[in-house]
Amino acid sequence: MAMESAASSPRAALPTPGASRKRRRSQSPPPAGEDPNEPALARPRFGDNLDLILSLQGKELSLERKIELAFNFVTTESNRSSHGHRADNIKLLRMVSFIGNWVQSILILPENSKRVSEPFDPVLDYRCWVILRFCIEKKPSVSISLNLLKPLGRVAKDGLSRVQIGASFDDCESSLLFERVLDCISFLFSSNTRAFFNAGVDLWTSCVIEAINLVQKVSPNEKSGCAVLQNLGNCLLEQFSSFLRFHANPKNLFRPFVDKILDPLLELLVLLNSQANSIEHKQAGTTLKIAEEILSNGLFHPQHLSGYFGLKNLNKAPIAKDVRGSYHRHLFERFKGIKAESKAVLLAGFGYLLQLFVSRARNQSTYIAPRGTSFRNPQKSSEASEEPQHHGESIFEVFMQFMEPLVSECKSYSQKDFSDLGGTKLVEVHCMLKSINEILRTVTEEKIYVPTEDTSEGSYLQFLQDIYRVLILIAEKLYDFWVSAVHLEDTNIKKMLPLMFVEIVVAVAHSICMLCNTVRTFRAVTGPDVVPRPFSVASLSSHKCLESLATLLSSQTLRDAICTSINSMPEGQSSRCIEELTVDLTDTLKWMNNCGEDVDLESQGEFLSISRKSVFYQKAELLGRHLSELYTSVLDSITVTSSNTALVAISVERLVNAIRPKLSQLVRNDSVSSSEFICSVIGNNLSKKQCAKWQKIPSLSWMFVFFFRIYTSCRSLYRQSVGLMPPDLAIEATELVGNSFTVCCGKEWTNASNVIAEGYFAWIVESPGSLLDVIETLSQSIPKNHSGFAMLVYVLHMMALQRLDDLNRQINAFDYLLEDNTQQFDTEDRGNTAVFKESCCLEAARLTNFMMNYVGILSSGENGHFQCFEISSSWDLSMCSLDEGSFHIATWRLLCENIDIWSLHASKKDLKSFFSNLMKFSFVQKRSCKDEENSGNQYSHREITLRTISVELLCDTIIYDRKVLLKNLASSFCHALKKSVSSFVTRADEDALLDISPDLMEILNKLNNMKLVGGTYPDEDGVDKYRICENLLNFLSTVPGFHSNSKSFLRLITHILHLERLLLLALLSRYELCNPIELIRLFICCRRAMQNLVSKFGKEYLESKQYSAFSKLIGNSDSLIWLLRSVQEIIHLSHKIFEEHTDEKKNTLFSLVDKTSEIFSTLANMNSKFCLLGPKKRIECSLEHSASESDTSEHDGQTFDTLENSALEYVKIMAEQLEKTTTGIPVTAKDRNCVIKLENCYDNVCWDTLLCTMSCIGGFLWGIVSAVESTIKDYPIASSEERKVMHQYASNFSRFIAKFETFIDICLHVLFMENKDCGSVDMISARLPQELDCENGFLNIDAVMDGWTMHQLKNNELQSDGPSSIPSESHNFGLFTIQCMKRSLLENLLNGEGPFVAFTLRELYTVSAAIVKLKVLLSFPRDVCRQECNPSQHMSLDPMVGTAYIALQKIADMSNWPDMFSLVWIDGILRYLEVLGTLPEHKLSKELYAQIVNAHVRAIGKCIVLQGKGASLPTHEIGTNTKTLNLRNTSDSVITKNIMDRQNRLNSLKSRLRLSMRKFVNVASNMHLSATLQVIERALVGVNQYSHSIYEVKTGTSNGGIVSSDVAAGIDCLYLLLESVPGNKHVLKRTVPGLVGALFNIVLHLQSPLIFYTEKLPSLYPDFHPDAGAIVLMCVEVITAFVGRHTFQIDACHVSQCLHLPVTLFKGFKHLAGRTVSHSSEKSGDQTVGQPLDTEEYIFDRQFSVDMYAACCKLLCTVLRHQQREVGRCVAVLEDSVNILLSCLESADPKMVRMAGHFSWNKEEALKCASFFRRIFEEMRQQREILGKHSIHFLAGYISMFSGQGPFQTGITREIDEALRPGVYSLIDICEESDFQQLHTYLGEGPCRTTLANLVNDYKLHFQYQGKI
Repeated sequence: MAMESAASSPRAALPTPGASRKRRRSQSPPPAGEDPNEPALARPRFGDNLDLILSLQGKELSLERKIELAFNFVTTESNRSSHGHRADNIKLLRMVSFIGNWVQSILILPENSKRVSEPFDPVLDYRCWVILRFCIEKKPSVSISLNLLKPLGRVAKDGLSRVQIGASFDDCESSLLFERVLDCISFLFSSNTRAFFNAGVDLWTSCVIEAINLVQKVSPNEKSGCAVLQNLGNCLLEQFSSFLRFHANPKNLFRPFVDKILDPLLELLVLLNSQANSIEHKQAGTTLKIAEEILSNGLFHPQHLSGYFGLKNLNKAPIAKDVRGSYHRHLFERFKGIKAESKAVLLAGFGYLLQLFVSRARNQSTYIAPRGTSFRNPQKSSEASEEPQHHGESIFEVFMQFMEPLVSECKSYSQKDFSDLGGTKLVEVHCMLKSINEILRTVTEEKIYVPTEDTSEGSYLQFLQDIYRVLILIAEKLYDFWVSAVHLEDTNIKKMLPLMFVEIVVAVAHSICMLCNTVRTFRAVTGPDVVPRPFSVASLSSHKCLESLATLLSSQTLRDAICTSINSMPEGQSSRCIEELTVDLTDTLKWMNNCGEDVDLESQGEFLSISRKSVFYQKAELLGRHLSELYTSVLDSITVTSSNTALVAISVERLVNAIRPKLSQLVRNDSVSSSEFICSVIGNNLSKKQCAKWQKIPSLSWMFVFFFRIYTSCRSLYRQSVGLMPPDLAIEATELVGNSFTVCCGKEWTNASNVIAEGYFAWIVESPGSLLDVIETLSQSIPKNHSGFAMLVYVLHMMALQRLDDLNRQINAFDYLLEDNTQQFDTEDRGNTAVFKESCCLEAARLTNFMMNYVGILSSGENGHFQCFEISSSWDLSMCSLDEGSFHIATWRLLCENIDIWSLHASKKDLKSFFSNLMKFSFVQKRSCKDEENSGNQYSHREITLRTISVELLCDTIIYDRKVLLKNLASSFCHALKKSVSSFVTRADEDALLDISPDLMEILNKLNNMKLVGGTYPDEDGVDKYRICENLLNFLSTVPGFHSNSKSFLRLITHILHLERLLLLALLSRYELCNPIELIRLFICCRRAMQNLVSKFGKEYLESKQYSAFSKLIGNSDSLIWLLRSVQEIIHLSHKIFEEHTDEKKNTLFSLVDKTSEIFSTLANMNSKFCLLGPKKRIECSLEHSASESDTSEHDGQTFDTLENSALEYVKIMAEQLEKTTTGIPVTAKDRNCVIKLENCYDNVCWDTLLCTMSCIGGFLWGIVSAVESTIKDYPIASSEERKVMHQYASNFSRFIAKFETFIDICLHVLFMENKDCGSVDMISARLPQELDCENGFLNIDAVMDGWTMHQLKNNELQSDGPSSIPSESHNFGLFTIQCMKRSLLENLLNGEGPFVAFTLRELYTVSAAIVKLKVLLSFPRDVCRQECNPSQHMSLDPMVGTAYIALQKIADMSNWPDMFSLVWIDGILRYLEVLGTLPEHKLSKELYAQIVNAHVRAIGKCIVLQGKGASLPTHEIGTNTKTLNLRNTSDSVITKNIMDRQNRLNSLKSRLRLSMRKFVNVASNMHLSATLQVIERALVGVNQYSHSIYEVKTGTSNGGIVSSDVAAGIDCLYLLLESVPGNKHVLKRTVPGLVGALFNIVLHLQSPLIFYTEKLPSLYPDFHPDAGAIVLMCVEVITAFVGRHTFQIDACHVSQCLHLPVTLFKGFKHLAGRTVSHSSEKSGDQTVGQPLDTEEYIFDRQFSVDMYAACCKLLCTVLRHQQREVGRCVAVLEDSVNILLSCLESADPKMVRMAGHFSWNKEEALKCASFFRRIFEEMRQQREILGKHSIHFLAGYISMFSGQGPFQTGITREIDEALRPGVYSLIDICEESDFQQLHTYLGEGPCRTTLANLVNDYKLHFQYQGKI
């Protein structure tokens, strides 16, 4: 009011001086930080504002000046706000209100008045829009004039004019205007979304049209400034879309929208769709969505939808005139106007409207239905109360409304001559076809046409067929015009025709996919009186049309669609489908009859090139190549069941009857000739001369192919039907086919009438010719140099295999009848049976010989009549593409897949030829590009090669199950390997020596004398010999059960030893002239193959002859020395060949060492078993059961003694040879005789040689351990005598074991212990001198070795009769020697330095572990052995344990990723600790034990941190049900091979750590167990190991908390403890409440939505904390383990927390983002440089969500089962958790999920989760007494969710409901009748009550027990 009075009086605007002073005195002091001398502009006064108002109201100043004053005011106020100055809000708001109204008034001035009074246009002044934006910001409630839409339209028009004239936007004024306007309206629409909702349609129309024109112009423009203009247009259009959506009466907007806005919007829609997928037009997609929303809201508003469904009936029913004039019809009237106005672009845009309509209709709750269902019975809503209801109408009716105008237009064009249309009309036709394509594509994708929803008259199908006919007519017209347009000079028409033809082809393809009767679409009948069919082949008589049709029929997509349709067809329709196929086939044969009249016999018979271009040839090929494939695809896809078997059989009989008249002319027994068949095919009688010419026509082969393929498919389908028939019907059916023996009894098999009448073509004629006669006749008469012959031969192979299958059945039956113990027949019948069998075998042999002829052609490399073939060519498995080039692949595949059928009748020569080809194609052939593409491809459309087929056969077990095949495979493989080895031989005389044992002593002597200079080496011309040999050896290394006999086995071993010899000679002589890396890799393959062969040989107890041959070959000292010495030489050479410590070098050399060690282990194990009790007991047992054979059996007592002595001698030889390698420590000193100080020994050791020595010793000892363990396990020792035998055997090697033990101790002290200034001095250290002599490259340690070995043998002898000694005192080990370890050395090894040192340390621990294990196994009581063996006595246990402790601590303390190879050598340390943990009683002090356990815990924690989301408990790594999904990488995370390899090694290390700790825990005393629990409990609570006041369980941020690695390891080790320790131990039971409470504490700290996400890109550096989600999952599983143990008492509060845990974790789960999310991570301040940035991207881990869901379900089930009392008190909590878990299974509309970005499980994931949730309901049924009265509440929740009343109101899919039904029935089973009445009342009227009734009915039908079975 004060402002208004001031404005009314000019005087009042001028204050008096006194008043001014009073005001200044009354003013409060300036705010803090403000200068009192600040200029007046910064502190405006009320008088200044009044002056501004008067200036704006007055007429003295120009409009431009007024705008300047207002703009200055706005700028000043903005600056004051930015500096934090406060102003009088009331005065400011009044001022803002005035300025806002004023600026709007000048913006909406009529354009005419401005032109007269002011040349200046304020609308185009950016300052006006800045002023308006300021007013809206300061006062959001400022009144906005609806007329503001006019200036917005003028701004858009100005922008359009600037773009049209090509004006630049570089000047400041131009860019500022549109930027400020966009900023203003964006802020306006965001603050007041309904600002213009009350505007009239005319105002909106004028503005929107300008915006559409602007967007259409700037969308393809990439100039600067166009992006702002496009955003401006998008903003206006988006607001207009909201206006249409929320208008009070959308009906009033429909006509203006169609009349004024539809045309430009359709034009924009066409443009945007062409740009949507373009990279250059990035904003096109956003604009396209806005345009589609406008059309959806304007044309298909929810209030409009019901009217569209009733448009069809408006044309039929006698409805009132006003209703007939429904406004919906106006849209289609406008479409007619578009056609009349010849607006081609709009015509193309009309096709997008149906897609928008379907999308809008599906999103409405009134019409919710799954894809593939129609929209029926739309319910009347309040919004559409005025619309008539039309029940029974589907969405297909709406499609017809959209399609009918286009179809009628096409019909009109089909009757016109395209040559008279002109270029403009052709453009209209093109746009019309494009619109049709869009509509048909929508129908196909949205599955609008559903056959079950069709009318009784089939009107929907008829409409689709009408569309197809019209399109075919257009195609014919277009094709004729295209052919004639070649001579036209109009280039525009020539360019338009290909585009039109593309559209017509796509339209035809869409229509074909929609038609159910796809096969009959291609039927053709000619004649003047025939009604035109959907498509007439005869009408397309030109070559091009037939070629186009052939291309269409050869489409794999089309065939797949047909097969899918047939497979999904109800089984009752199968017979009808075959009937339709029969009619179609009959018509097709008639068509071929009529086509034979125009054949020029002269050209067909004499000129092959002309005949292939003839129409008859093309039609014959169309029939034989393409239609036969379609027909057989249909027949092969038919599903035969017991219910439809009779109908299917009858239909197949009718189909065979259709081909019988023609096929019978070919297969009659009296005259097997093709002459009469030719006459029947062409329908004319021919003379002999004409028949002779016809037989030379290549096209005749296609006719044979067609009939034979149909017949083979019919036989196969009929046999399926007979197999499911009742016996009486089956006998009748087989009599018709002539194969009655399959259902007849044994007596009838010998009846001559039943057997003689049987033949392959017995179904066609009564006395058919044999299949062999048909094959011979066709092979002689048919031309062979064309693709039809290749197809025919392939079909003949298929027929031969079918016949062989029948013959095999008969032969097996005859074999059964001819058995000696069968007395059912007399001598005469038995003789007939033998004759019949011989006849069948002869026919089978001849058929097999026919097929094997082509195998011989493959061996020669030429394909006979099919020219030469490429061995690397491929085939796509399609019969349509089978030709001369792919014939060999198809035939080879047929033979390989059916080897079990034909191999029984093949000759030795044929089998040899087959397996020779198998070796050639599998190993000799290179891996082609197609093989690379198809590797891992599971789809059926992959291309195969000869190599892939052969490899698949080698992977099939059928070869290894049949002795004949295995024998031939072994022989061929030996020959192939020998040939491959011979390629490395350079001297001709060496080829003959490859079959005998190699002389390894020769090369060993040369190695010792260094006389290998100038030796042989492989030549360079054999490029592929490395690959071939490597393939053979790799196969030999992996194939199971390869060797069939010892002869082949020994041959393979011999060839491998020869190859090793040749490879080593080549490397040692002149490796620089060959490929040394390939040679080393090949040498490793040899060693790997040898290890596999030796292992398989040792798994069986061989005969003495076989064992002697094996021992002679590889059982002598030369072979053992060769195994060890060759590896040493290879490793020495590797330093010159490989770069320094590369991953390739490590992988290669360490693999070689390991394989050699495994060979020693296998040899020691195999031979030790002969010396132990197992074999002897087995032989004695076998002799007792077969006393009659005891005299002749080879396994008698004497034979076994010979084997035992040989085996014992062989083991001794191994021990002696290995003992020789321990005479000294190898060094690299150049001087042969010198002295090396003890502290310098480490730097001079030759680690290569020492590594090989340690590895072979370890393999030998572990082989003996394995033999002893297996013997004790398989044959428990019962008597003391047998125990003495075991001990006596071990005593033979006591000296060697003591020597090995001493050597290990010395190496440990010399190489890894600090010998200076170390306080601890043990016996080894006391005996070591300060200097060691070096002789011939070895440190002389004989004195120490001999003294310490004798001391061991004297005090710890393994012999049973050794002298007694005083038992040693219990030795308690401490940590004093840990200080003497070389800590820096271990740190370097963990960092990847010195890999050979690291692996040597690994083998050192491995050997020590074997020695300890052997002593444990042989520690017998004193009644057996007078000297008890103490495993831990006199060993260097202190330094061994100390080194292990330091290594584990170093792993836990590493801040970055450890070197992956360090995880490998740590395995040796853990193996030692594992064996140490198996000792009967720990000799470790409590402190040391706790230290070791803590080191294990910390190392496990480090592994969990490195594993990230993949960390889990051992149950997941062993295997769980959820892992069957195998979905860990279904998201967009980047997983490389290196990452996978790293994770695998981490998993292996973690498993060994767990195993080692489990061994310690299993035998722990109460004192040690208490120490373990204390370590785990401190870790769970989060106590920091360095400071007890710091806890490592933190809440973190809103994204969840964090825990340390020790906390995670505590969870893992606690679970391990629960599995290993009995629950009745008091020391464990008393800690249960604290442990469970700590687990809940961890979950509550970590729970957040982020636990379901994982990093998109694995970081290069590990995080400091484990993954929160993985830790939560581990906690839930450990809590479940606690709850499930009866021996533990869980607190009641913990039970309630268990029941509430699913709510905590899954609340809001369905609202999680299913894609990438960003998260600001909080790293600690001391993070390593180079770690990930603060902002990281996370993706939803689908597999983890399934695992977490399953864990929660399992937790609830376990609580229900074991905690019944507490559950009864917390039913409400249980109900909340069940409802939360059930809501996660609610279905979601895929479109809504994509729009909102929410997560949704796929079908497989949801089914897996539903199976877990179902168990909760099933467990409730078991707790009937407690939960019976509450079951209706759980049932009500399920019914509500199923009925669409859940959070998303989408219900549950059918598949999920089927998975949950058993659980729901369990709930119903525990409900009383009163409960159903109560639930019935509670649910009320609606779908829930219906669901309840259906559930109860299904329960009674499928689940309820009725008292009988």
